[in-house]
Amino acid sequence: MQAYNKEILNNEVLAAQAKELYKMKFIPKEQFKEITSRLTLFNSSSNLLVRIGFFLLGCLLLSAISGFLALFFGSILDRNFEVLVFVYGIIGVIGAEFLARNGYFGHGLDDAFVLSIPLYFCIGTGITTESMSMVFAVMTLLGFVCCLRYVHTLSVLVGGVGFVGFVFDLIVNHALMDKLFLPFVGFFMGGGLYFISKNLKKKGRFYIYSNALWVAKGFALLLMYFSVNYMVVREFSEDLMNLVVTPGNDIPLAFVFYTLTFLLPLFYIGYALKTKDRLMLLLGLFTLGYSIFTIRFYYHLMPLEIALILGGILLFGISYLAIQKLKDARQGITFQPDRSNESSFLLTAQALIVTTQIQTKIVTSEDKMPFGGGGFSGGGSGGGY
Repeated sequence: MQAYNKEILNNEVLAAQAKELYKMKFIPKEQFKEITSRLTLFNSSSNLLVRIGFFLLGCLLLSAISGFLALFFGSILDRNFEVLVFVYGIIGVIGAEFLARNGYFGHGLDDAFVLSIPLYFCIGTGITTESMSMVFAVMTLLGFVCCLRYVHTLSVLVGGVGFVGFVFDLIVNHALMDKLFLPFVGFFMGGGLYFISKNLKKKGRFYIYSNALWVAKGFALLLMYFSVNYMVVREFSEDLMNLVVTPGNDIPLAFVFYTLTFLLPLFYIGYALKTKDRLMLLLGLFTLGYSIFTIRFYYHLMPLEIALILGGILLFGISYLAIQKLKDARQGITFQPDRSNESSFLLTAQALIVTTQIQTKIVTSEDKMPFGGGGFSGGGSGGGY
């Protein structure tokens, strides 16, 4: 099923783990270089900017190929233009297979060709069938297939969006069930996706897809939250159910959505602190901030400037107490520097600070054998030698 050599994929995982150990200073730089030199690795781009550059280059290459084919075959396929779009998708498959066989993995060029596969096939399906359900179904299928075959991280996000869109389209446009249950369907879909990704990550044979499972877990957590967020539910209720919220009234089950809007982020934060899950902690803080924005969007309890001042004071107090509590902790949640996240900028800053604190004294050499008398042209014929 995988387009890449499994042994080299394992080497990529080993090299990534060695790099993490080197960043955390568990192994020296020489040992890290020795490990990577002995492993056969793919042609990849570790620099994100370089990878984005190659991705844009791949997009330009695909655009050039598409324009060339449209120029010569567009007039022939005037009424069947969707055939040409499917040909573009096939070119994306050929390009992805060619780059995989030549060892391009996480390079940027492969990203452009892999992502073009669901894009072109979804466009062709939309033109042919004029059905959003079919478009989302194709997006789901090709997203997960590209993720499995090319070990492509972003493809799992494409598949997840397609699956959610497919189910929502069935409920909204095909009356699969009452639209009132749409938020709860999204919530349970996110919960199911979260537990699936979490359980798959525990199994050893899926370690190659660890990045994809990490993205799937984050997508699931955001889906759970935004499915029951009060703002999202209210705006969709007004658009899909033609519900008009007048002053003094509210949407159905408003109390449930008010509660979940704040309770879910707090659960994320608490569970993340208990399990030491950094991704869930960051998403919990983000969703908590969005919950505050949601309430202030509809209800102005106080002027904005006063709310910002009180919020700043509250955050400062919480941060101060947390630092005092955790600054001496050595295990679990701690305020100690994270060895796995120490950047070169921080090291440079530390070196500059240490350098500025060191006082240097200029040492002048004293001549213990002075000459006496004598002028500029003399030989030093004074009273003493």
